[in-house]
Amino acid sequence: MKTRWNRARARVLGALLWSALAPGCGEEPLEVPAPAPATARAPVVYGTDDRMDVYAHPDATLRARAQQATVALMHPDSLDIHAPGHVTFKASPLRSTYNLCPTERFLEDPTAAFCSGTLIDDDLVLTAGHCVTSAAACASTRLVFQFYRTGPTALAPVTTEDLFSCQSIVTRQQSTVQGLNLDFAILRLDRPATPRFTPAPVRTARQALAGGQPVTVIGSGSGIPFKIDSGGKVRDARAGTRDYFIATTDTFGGNSGSGVYEMDGYRVAGILVRGETDYASNGSCKVVNVCAPAGCRGEDVTYVGPALDALCAGAGSLRLCGSPPQPPPPPPANSFSYSASNTNGAQQNTHHQVLALTAGQTLTVGTCGLPGATADGDTYLRLTAPDGTLVAANDDACGGSSSSFTYTVLTSGNHEVHAGCYSNGSCSGTVVWQLAGAPVRGGTYGFNASNTGSAQQNTVNQSVTVHAGQKITLGTCGLEDSATSGDTYVRLQGVAGTEVAANDDACGGQGSHLSYTAPAAGTLQIRAGCYHNTSCGGTVAWILE
Repeated sequence: MKTRWNRARARVLGALLWSALAPGCGEEPLEVPAPAPATARAPVVYGTDDRMDVYAHPDATLRARAQQATVALMHPDSLDIHAPGHVTFKASPLRSTYNLCPTERFLEDPTAAFCSGTLIDDDLVLTAGHCVTSAAACASTRLVFQFYRTGPTALAPVTTEDLFSCQSIVTRQQSTVQGLNLDFAILRLDRPATPRFTPAPVRTARQALAGGQPVTVIGSGSGIPFKIDSGGKVRDARAGTRDYFIATTDTFGGNSGSGVYEMDGYRVAGILVRGETDYASNGSCKVVNVCAPAGCRGEDVTYVGPALDALCAGAGSLRLCGSPPQPPPPPPANSFSYSASNTNGAQQNTHHQVLALTAGQTLTVGTCGLPGATADGDTYLRLTAPDGTLVAANDDACGGSSSSFTYTVLTSGNHEVHAGCYSNGSCSGTVVWQLAGAPVRGGTYGFNASNTGSAQQNTVNQSVTVHAGQKITLGTCGLEDSATSGDTYVRLQGVAGTEVAANDDACGGQGSHLSYTAPAAGTLQIRAGCYHNTSCGGTVAWILE
């Protein structure tokens, strides 16, 4: 199933779009954009390959669990959502992703998922702790329902209503604590999945499963559309610790986080987290690694009990804990929420927020990447300066269709954040902003000049002392109090007395503007003049950072 002991199997989507892997024996799984190392191991087939497509499985209840409660975890780049009513998957087929031999099964299935999960409450998904390891990983994860085949060559239709974002990690564990080896996470969706989808019932008993007890796994092994494997059995229940059990499930990388069901009541009893190697070389291609029913080590499945205990001790859940969930924290004071449509890339019909900023401050704004920031749909953010000019903008950030940018303020005054959506679509979100830094020091001086030979003679000069590594930004435009009349030209002499930077036209006109970082301490000299041998004047402003 995954890497040996702890792993989320590496996937290579075409030219290496995305991959998720966990390291080898004794190491905790990690999610990194690189192929699995040679020592990585993952799931396997025990005896007969019992995997079946959802449409082909004879058990109606298991089919319902796959259709209603199973999710595939994907990166945004694996999804094409330009047609909201017809989402498609940008992923290589299984045969090329893993270089499989033509004798293998499911060769044409797209390998779009990196992990799997199970809906266990209105807006809660159970998965493996190594699948989503941080708030940033959460923000760049999409949870996709309906990722299954309805026939030998047909996928179930998927719309944007079947796609959910990860709003937060409610609880997570991926370590050995007090002798218990645990690997689980519960994620909160950006909106309730019910009543469109139905949560799976969860096993609440804390006693160990019985040896030999049959279990079923549903998920996206090797990243492909959901498969149901109802041929597994508990090999070692680990009754002494009840942290995880070992089973003979036919599971693969991408099954990480899959729900493992006990067949008495079809309840989720555990989360698939580790296993044997998936594929073995067979000449120039690979085949499924097959173990005897009693061979190999088996697949590790974290008991669901510790995850429920952590949930109920913290956020709570009326369905799972008998106590109402804790209300979500209020949005931070430095935020605003909005809904918008037909904004033409945040250029019309936007929500405006005025921010009083001071030159030298660093502003970060986003519908992702900051605590409390959220996005539903493809958001778009723009920032305008006090004179109304656009100074920063972003469409896609945080690995998806949310938005974020960082901007160093050049001009003090009221700036405006414009929150909208990509193109003419609809979206909503919570925009959060943060300010850092204090006003930087600088200065200005006026000048009038003529016949300067493009600022190489008869210039008006100003000396500025700098520290090593200090950045100077200067110009007759683009800075507070700067001004230009005519076609200005500025040059900058370094501490060694040689020219280090120059600019003629900037800011969309005949003003001048440049930046330079001094490699050593000393005195720089600003030289202001005019293009060629014309006459000009203005005010040179500079700031030091």
